Amino acid sequence: MSDHEPAPRPVSRITCWVPHQTAPRITETLRRLNVSEVITESARDVRRRRYRSRGRVTRNRVRTEDSPVDVFRLTTGREDAPSSVQALIEAADLEGPGRGTIFVQHAQEYVDRVQPWIAPHSPARTEYSSLLSDLALITCVLSARGSGEQLAELALELGTGVPLVTLGRGTGMRDRLGLLRITVPPEKELVHLLVPALDAEGVVRQLVEEGRLNAPGRGFVYCTAVHEGLLDTSLQVGPQEHAATMEQVVAAIDRLYAGTAWRRRFARMDEQASFGLQRQNSEIALVCAEEWSELFINAALRAGARGGTTTRVRRLRLDDASVGDAARERSIISVPAATTESIVQAIAIAGAEHPEWLDSLQVAPSPIVFTYHR
Repeated sequence: MSDHEPAPRPVSRITCWVPHQTAPRITETLRRLNVSEVITESARDVRRRRYRSRGRVTRNRVRTEDSPVDVFRLTTGREDAPSSVQALIEAADLEGPGRGTIFVQHAQEYVDRVQPWIAPHSPARTEYSSLLSDLALITCVLSARGSGEQLAELALELGTGVPLVTLGRGTGMRDRLGLLRITVPPEKELVHLLVPALDAEGVVRQLVEEGRLNAPGRGFVYCTAVHEGLLDTSLQVGPQEHAATMEQVVAAIDRLYAGTAWRRRFARMDEQASFGLQRQNSEIALVCAEEWSELFINAALRAGARGGTTTRVRRLRLDDASVGDAARERSIISVPAATTESIVQAIAIAGAEHPEWLDSLQVAPSPIVFTYHR
């Protein structure tokens, strides 16, 4: 191990997205937990809204709508994650459908300094029966304009969970695809979808086929492991005709069976499918000062990565209101597990030369990836 590659330490990454009007509750709860900093991002979720027509004929109309949401990401020690998640669930009432999504992922942190947003030790957790341990996070990085909306609507048709859409820019792959005379814009749409783990591969295959991601220049999709979480199943909102919505029924059965295996939709995948999936990959996620992500992604490219995707985020200080927000960039890089160590080391070397620019460097397992290969 080189001097520039610190020993990784195990951490838990908590991700929570809630309606914009609920965000102050999350912020206040994190402040009460003595969390000094949190990474935030503006996004939108996609649902179907049902309208009841007025007139002699009663008829329901359904259309897709976007709603603004705030995304919070914080890193804690493994022992602090359960109680932190419990506090956030209670603050935003996340157990009810339509209130938001929260989940925990285990990762390895490579930045060799005290993380300012790691929560201190907090009170012991009382068990939360509604947390599910058989989930996975699917991330789609899309190049075609409007394809994020199309894939979000497909996710709603699959009925797994409410999709989240964010915006970013790509680095690396468009230069390689230029050799094929394909114009790939740097602007990206990212669709994030929390799904039952047993259906993750089936959902990925549906997204690839319907989104035509098996064509060059369209984008790629990968899946990362989730330790536990709550997914938002309120796919449709509006007038209801029964005592409980279908989403409330699904959430109740999830709690009854302590998991999502009962609603598995896809049978075992056919090995003779028209396209193959990559296995045993890693997601490298880094947070750095604004306008410096390209430095670290270029270091990853020289070490063998195929490309990276960067989104604009904010580092929100909770311990001193006078400091305010700080502009940051968050980049994700999907790489084969065999090359992870060398790519992380390359990023760490670049970070050692400019330690004030790199806030976090994390690696999480990614068991399923699809990307176009010539």
